[in-house]
Amino acid sequence: MAKFLNTDSLNEWIPRLIQETERELVIIVPYIKTSDRIFKHLQEANARGVETTLVYRENKLPKPEKDKLAALDNLNLFHHPNVHAKCYYNEKYLIIGSMNLYEYSEKNNREMGVLLAMNAPSIISDDHIAIEDAKNEINTIITASTFEKYSRETKAEGFEMEIIKTQKEKVELECKEINKVFLHKKFEPVGENNFWAATCKNYFDRIDVALEHRAVLNFQFDEERIESIFKKVASYYHEYRFDGYKFYWSHYKSSITLYRDKKHRMWQDVNRTQELENFRNGIDQLISFLRQFI
Repeated sequence: MAKFLNTDSLNEWIPRLIQETERELVIIVPYIKTSDRIFKHLQEANARGVETTLVYRENKLPKPEKDKLAALDNLNLFHHPNVHAKCYYNEKYLIIGSMNLYEYSEKNNREMGVLLAMNAPSIISDDHIAIEDAKNEINTIITASTFEKYSRETKAEGFEMEIIKTQKEKVELECKEINKVFLHKKFEPVGENNFWAATCKNYFDRIDVALEHRAVLNFQFDEERIESIFKKVASYYHEYRFDGYKFYWSHYKSSITLYRDKKHRMWQDVNRTQELENFRNGIDQLISFLRQFI
């Protein structure tokens, strides 16, 4: 659920968003004339190594402002012919509102906006769907923009920002990592809109497997057969049937899920490859168990 911001709240949250940025910051505003306070926060972010991308409206940046921004070596500067959006985005927060990065606006205008949070449930609830939609629009705006100044990192390695990657793009990268461990069991992004999961269709004959923070198994049989399998499995069901895992299947219309038993030593101090190997072993044990009822 979004948090409403008035002028005072925007004047609190925009600087806070910049201050709390750890790695990457995106600012899209048509007009820029930074106050001393905001520019100081941008300088401090630059000194921390924050990679900043700033998009403004073409021909709307005064030379003194352009010269100030040019001094920030970790800043990518773009201009866009028609941008009128105002947004501020980092790893935790997204602010969408009416306020430009403009000192006059801070002091004189009546402004409104909303704050959404991805990873800060103590402040406001998860706004994942809206943020994913916003990321798609941010990508569209940046793609249609013209590069005016490259950051030091962009010059060396090319332009890439983790925080504007879509859910599908992230899952594509995840699939590459998974496929190194699962070899011939090929995972690919499956989903739509903002919901994607690394999925191997026919991991075993007519059993699809999706891998998230857990393994999710789905039979590709008709409903009657799945119900028959469920009834057979129910007699042997136990949450801790597999050592090191927690196994759930509550209804024949629901997915079968396999979680880590986080208290088990096999999950302690493991790297990502070892974690995937553990999941592969658990999935294979689970399928071996299920086969006797199919």
